Amino acid sequence: MLKFMFLGTNGSIQEQDQGNTSLLFKGTQGRAVVDLSCNLATVVREDIDAVIFTHEHIDHVYGLPSLLHQMWLSGRKKPLVIYAPEGMHPFIDRFLDLFSLRQKNAMFKIHLCAQSQFRVGTMQFTLFPTDHTSESVGMVVQDGEDKLVYTSDTRPIREPLPEMQGAHILIHEASGVSEDEDVLIKKGHSSGRDAGRLAKALQVSVLYLCHLPVSEKERIIQEASEYCPRTILAEPLKELC
Repeated sequence: MLKFMFLGTNGSIQEQDQGNTSLLFKGTQGRAVVDLSCNLATVVREDIDAVIFTHEHIDHVYGLPSLLHQMWLSGRKKPLVIYAPEGMHPFIDRFLDLFSLRQKNAMFKIHLCAQSQFRVGTMQFTLFPTDHTSESVGMVVQDGEDKLVYTSDTRPIREPLPEMQGAHILIHEASGVSEDEDVLIKKGHSSGRDAGRLAKALQVSVLYLCHLPVSEKERIIQEASEYCPRTILAEPLKELC
């Protein structure tokens, strides 16, 4: 059974009780975190097998050195695999070198990989390019009969990709309302309406919105729910399936 948890749901700006968007996925076997920002103690406690980065922007990556340091201090021994677009690998290497993480005594092995398809335990991850940065990706995650799509940051996806078909859940960024779509597109983002339209096209059971701005969250949810009645802003650290 595929389960997941939002560690945060905000866009670039955090709030007192809400951090940047990142997710924890739990399969029948295996654990993986997608992007790293807030609530790192939960990630350490789950003893994850892999980190997956969707792109290189600061709100998606800044937690990496702290996570690795906390894992090391907690006595982790098993290797950690970091999946990221190949163009991000020099960036990640510099991040690790900045804090001399690989040189720490008894540091666990860290493997950088760039596959577009891979397994973490029983979970199958299929990455697809998105229209946000030159490196950005979204993903399809499947464990048995459970299947979901996570877009991460992207301009509107007008036509569902073949690998998205059959998903029951869509997790979509929503960085503003429909009246701001021209500005959002210039910045590489989507509106709540864009998210709702993709949810309707995929005929998913539920749409979770994330990467939301500090203001206008209710309007964004309302616009998306016109296309997908079961549109939800998830509560951080609550296990979902």
